[in-house]
Amino acid sequence: MNSDLKKKLRIKSGVVKRMNREHESYQREVDKDRDRVQKLRDNGASESEIKRQEEVLQETIAMIPYTRRKLNEAIQGLRDFMKENDTNNDLIGSQEWTEASNSLSAASVSV
Repeated sequence: MNSDLKKKLRIKSGVVKRMNREHESYQREVDKDRDRVQKLRDNGASESEIKRQEEVLQETIAMIPYTRRKLNEAIQGLRDFMKENDTNNDLIGSQEWTEASNSLSAASVSV
């Protein structure tokens, strides 16, 4: 039974980590795309080239609410699971529990 709970905890924690990385990646991508558009403007690039890069920027920006929502769902799922099992001393004392807590802390900063 505990091994099943630990497995579920690892999976939910992994989802939080993955969605957090994805969300942070899109945020970094937006910054890079904005810099790229600004450099194109500063260097006198053609309007079509600037417009193409602005479209890429807008597509990246559009992904942020989606990844934020998915991250929030993953965080809530992990919190709910941990709350349901917070009386299981074997699970609480496990490395999986510690890693899940760390994942929650790291992801909460991003949201």
